Amino acid sequence: MDTPTADFITLLQRWPRFARQYFWDDPARPELGCFGTGYNSWGVQTNQKFVGAMCVLAMAPELDEAAAEISRDEIADLALRGLRYSLASHVSGDHHCSDGTQWGHTWISGLGVERMLHGTSAMKERLADADLAGLRRMLCSEADWLLDYEIQGTLWARDGGNKPESNIWNGAICCRAALLYPDEAHAADWLEKAHCFFINGISLPADAQDETIVAGKPVRERHVGPNLFPRYALDHHGYLNVGYMVICLSNIAMLHYGLLAEGHTAPDSLTWHAGELWELVRQLTFDNGRLLRMGGDSRQRYCYCQDYLLPTLWYCAEVLGDERAAHLEAQALELIRREQAFNGDGSFLSKRLHRIREENPYYYTRLEADKAVVLSMNATWRRLSGRGLSPDGPESREGADPVSAPAGVSPLRPAGAGLRGQTPDADTPVAWHEPEHGAVFVRSARRFASWSWRASEPPQGMCLPPDNGHFAEWCENMGGSVRVAGGQGKRTVLRHEERPFDGGFVTTGVMSDCTKAYFAEGWTYPAQVPHQLAVAALPDDRTMVVLEHCAVSIRTYLSEAKGLKLNVANDLFTGFERRYASEGGSIVRRGEDMGALKLGGTWANVDGRLGVVGVYGSDEVWLHQAGQRRASGYGESLYYDELCAPCRVGLWDVPAGTVVLDCGNVVLSGADAQETADVAAGVQRLAASHDDLRAVLVPGADGKRYVLVANFGAEAADGTVGISEADAILDVVTREDGWTSGPELFVSLQAGGATLFCVT
Repeated sequence: MDTPTADFITLLQRWPRFARQYFWDDPARPELGCFGTGYNSWGVQTNQKFVGAMCVLAMAPELDEAAAEISRDEIADLALRGLRYSLASHVSGDHHCSDGTQWGHTWISGLGVERMLHGTSAMKERLADADLAGLRRMLCSEADWLLDYEIQGTLWARDGGNKPESNIWNGAICCRAALLYPDEAHAADWLEKAHCFFINGISLPADAQDETIVAGKPVRERHVGPNLFPRYALDHHGYLNVGYMVICLSNIAMLHYGLLAEGHTAPDSLTWHAGELWELVRQLTFDNGRLLRMGGDSRQRYCYCQDYLLPTLWYCAEVLGDERAAHLEAQALELIRREQAFNGDGSFLSKRLHRIREENPYYYTRLEADKAVVLSMNATWRRLSGRGLSPDGPESREGADPVSAPAGVSPLRPAGAGLRGQTPDADTPVAWHEPEHGAVFVRSARRFASWSWRASEPPQGMCLPPDNGHFAEWCENMGGSVRVAGGQGKRTVLRHEERPFDGGFVTTGVMSDCTKAYFAEGWTYPAQVPHQLAVAALPDDRTMVVLEHCAVSIRTYLSEAKGLKLNVANDLFTGFERRYASEGGSIVRRGEDMGALKLGGTWANVDGRLGVVGVYGSDEVWLHQAGQRRASGYGESLYYDELCAPCRVGLWDVPAGTVVLDCGNVVLSGADAQETADVAAGVQRLAASHDDLRAVLVPGADGKRYVLVANFGAEAADGTVGISEADAILDVVTREDGWTSGPELFVSLQAGGATLFCVT
């Protein structure tokens, strides 16, 4: 925890000279103003985040006015005018937002308030009595409204009640009002409501029977419903949402330090399951500070949830005592510094998100304010460092239950031990599996290997070095791609199964790449293109194998068919270029390059860190580049390349029954070009006696040979796979000996099933 406060202030002080062009003077009330549009909802919250950041900056001893090109008094004036605009336009105030409405009394109105109050606390000495009275009026009004708010919790977003993060921030509003204004008539009711919100924040199914006494009552008495699965998967926004796991933790951090600044201790209900959730999140963070979003992201890359990782990391470093979190905080800060330096105008996002800036100031200013406010949080919380902590460590905080001690069983298991309930060290290989969510990963020194069927753009696989998140782009990564001309609807997973084992996993599934096709003048037809996958993460800390099969059932027009589709980010964080080595030589490609390019041969390597080997289905590995920033969210946010085998783009007519993908590929984490070439020399497609069986042999980094066999048929299949003479065959998944006769391996697989053998 040695990142100086000045590092955060140095980045933050460059921002106001850019941000003030978006500051609006209210013509009806010249003493008021706001950052951004001033509209209700996110417009209000954008301004509140600006207020929090500017309050901290105005009071920061480290502020260099000359470097900032703005005076301390001017920063303070912007902060005060923004605060007063926010208070006056609240439903308890006497004014309105720029869109003519008043804000407040909604499920989300407390979020911006929570992200602002660390700033008003830091600037308290410069607040007028009317400002303090306005804050009290607003907080008490929100807390009163929340007394009648129905707390909900559902595992699945589709059920309408998955609200872990909003339960936490709404509980925080109630808790603040109760502790800051204990003389209010409803203070005791607010505090009890806060406990109920918190217990139903990071809530699990088992909480319904949990007898643990928290804030004077058994957990089960306050439990309404689970928001997270038993092993802490979160289905927020309808997919495995690592980002919102972070949002939950960030709001816990905000209340913890917000109360600490006012001389109060947060109730122990606030931290219910926080320790265990952090155990999972810390493994879902690259060593360079980027979130490892194994379920993808529906928002702009390197934004929003990534930003709120920063205050989460400070909290987990200081309060939970996690030394790795301190390292990650410094790395996450570097991501912001690097992009701000690239922009050159003090902004955080002006170049990479220029399209959003040009088209949507409502949303663009929101994204800018996120980065500003998290810098201000980490800066101001450092001034509270150690307050309320015992010299002996966080476990001995006076007046509070230990937040570092888990309230339940760890969601992780050691990757090679097959045990549950053990908390791994940062360097210990770990594994995780959430069956209902179709999600599994194994993380070790050289490789993070994962698969998520319920992803933002399903399915999503990853096989990357865990030290460098700049390789990653989530969109349908490693899931191949079959595009029907006129296709509509998201890819839909129809069936999936995961079978984890020590050091790896096998997963199988089938999806529809779209739900229907539409041609102009109103003609539609069902797009019947079942896409099957069988995937294995070998227990060798390096290798993933992906087999695919896709056939059209009716005459279809396709615009794209790509096997594997391994995404490789290629934007400012990589210097806008990647070096690709292959049998055909070495080339450098920039992120904005465009086209489909044969790399020459059946293997390719990226920057000496990531290898791809084609086993069957394509004579060459292809590089496909769109020539523009893509990735999800409004507007483009990231250039990324695609390594494919095979690759076909452009419209073509496909007869019924045509197999458009029948391929097998291997991805190698942490491999250089020579290692990739060596693996390519050792892989084999194995002959099978049944037409529906596909089998490949792949040499592992551990010196062993592995055979992945999949049944892509509609019925169970018994057959043999040809192998060379072997001393022993072990089914890696079941740990049972395989059945061989000479050079043949006998297999029996259900429809769509797969298994993995080790051959010695």
